[in-house]
Amino acid sequence: MTFDEPLREILLQTDDLDWVEKSLDGLSHKMLWRDPETEASIALVRFEQGSGIPSEHKHASNQFMFCLSGRYVYLPTGTTLTKGSFYWNPKGVVHGPTRAEETSVLLEVYDGPHYPERPSFYDNDEDAR
Repeated sequence: MTFDEPLREILLQTDDLDWVEKSLDGLSHKMLWRDPETEASIALVRFEQGSGIPSEHKHASNQFMFCLSGRYVYLPTGTTLTKGSFYWNPKGVVHGPTRAEETSVLLEVYDGPHYPERPSFYDNDEDAR
């Protein structure tokens, strides 16, 4: 974008977006925004009750999550996200596995790419973005 191009606002009604299933069973998302250059992103993610991330992993950027509903637990530490919880996981910190004790919807923000390499719990590169 150059300074000569007009800026515009964008409004999404998230209820109008379909949940897109990922290759990890019980996980779906609604992508709200992604920067194609930096791979920063904002999405709604939904973990069905009993699902979660099955193994330790780390991210290639800072991860921020705000819990809109449910109960989402980081098993090794007991860190539990419930409605209104804000969670920050700094770049490179190993965390997980996790489990949704209730169906959980989280607003998830990354300030860069999600993973340094695709984790084994996804079967394709797109799901790791």
